[in-house]
Amino acid sequence: MSEIEIVLPAIESADTVIETEVGQYRVAGLHIPEKRVMADPALLRDLVKAARTAASNAHVPYSHFLVGAAVIMADEPAGNVITGANIENASYGATICGERNALHAAAAKGFRRIKFLALSTADSLDGPLPDRSPCGICRQVMREFIDRDEAQDAALIMMDTGDADFTADILDIDRLLPYGFRL
Repeated sequence: MSEIEIVLPAIESADTVIETEVGQYRVAGLHIPEKRVMADPALLRDLVKAARTAASNAHVPYSHFLVGAAVIMADEPAGNVITGANIENASYGATICGERNALHAAAAKGFRRIKFLALSTADSLDGPLPDRSPCGICRQVMREFIDRDEAQDAALIMMDTGDADFTADILDIDRLLPYGFRL
């Protein structure tokens, strides 16, 4: 199958200022430029399937909430898929999410830039996007592995829908974490 162009539309909203008796407050607007990514839809579908399969390997004796992730790193020349699943621990601080598990495995192999990341939350596939989205820590970790000023070839983040008609919801890090922390 040939590649398709995926267009993530620009988002623009201006800052607004609220005048009060004690001073001004600014409500932050948002500026996300349009991004265009070429991708093989069969590869993206297979990546979502790999994330769903990875979810079956989750160790979740406490939450029973299975999460799997599959990532292809832009700086990995062979384009291999690296997977991870959430692994819980009785000491919740020792728990690791599926997304971070996959990204840490990629980083341990020396790779530093996400190209495509898919995740699957096996128990909430038919739920709304917030029920299938990464937690805040995972979003911040993803940001660490995405080029600062990507314009073209944005890293795509896909959330499995479990729907027969839709393979995944597609976002980029700016839509997922618009004001992520940066050093």
